[in-house]
Amino acid sequence: MFRKLLLALALAALLPSASDAQWREPPRSMQAAPQRYTDCRAVDGDTLACRQGRVRLRGVDTPERGESGYRAAQQELRRRIPGGTVTVVSHHRDRHGRVVGDVYARGQNVGRSMNADGYSKRRGARR
Repeated sequence: MFRKLLLALALAALLPSASDAQWREPPRSMQAAPQRYTDCRAVDGDTLACRQGRVRLRGVDTPERGESGYRAAQQELRRRIPGGTVTVVSHHRDRHGRVVGDVYARGQNVGRSMNADGYSKRRGARR
């Protein structure tokens, strides 16, 4: 019985969860025109607090507070937005009311480059 439980837990860790498999990015619901956001600071590894409001980086899903890798992702986001000014191409709003969009600094898509550099969680949606 104990072995079956261990095997089930091991398999569950390897297979994507149902919520991961079912998540679909919402359709674009905001104007795609680039906007300049100022006075931005990293709240965590994938969210910025700016003068114009909170922005969730599209293309990356970093660890949450208390999870392994949280601090590294937050510090990396801080490093990638020097001066606190970014360009945001809005996509939609999430359930928390944050703008979700492509965030650009120094000519690079910050979310996608952080994802490519391994800052995303191992599983899950890249919002």
